[in-house]
Amino acid sequence: MEIPTRYPRIYFDGNCALADNVFGLVQGAIDDLRALGLTPETALGSPFTFVQEDVGPNDEPDALIFNGTIALSPTLWYVAQVDQAGVHWLSELTGNEA
Repeated sequence: MEIPTRYPRIYFDGNCALADNVFGLVQGAIDDLRALGLTPETALGSPFTFVQEDVGPNDEPDALIFNGTIALSPTLWYVAQVDQAGVHWLSELTGNEA
């Protein structure tokens, strides 16, 4: 699915929530970082748009999406930290919010 994003696009898995607004970095995220020439260590604090293509609440193609950063948790390793806007279905966003 072609989704224009504000920041470089990184995959996330919505099933890998580790805490409120924190997701584990799965292999797809590591691969996307590598394609950008980055590692979790070198991406620390950088903004990204995290996307998981899925079937939405209306059983149509959709995506879960959020802007956030790579953060380092002392107990959880490197994680995707959701920004204050939160996680949304792409179909619920208007304009250039992604």
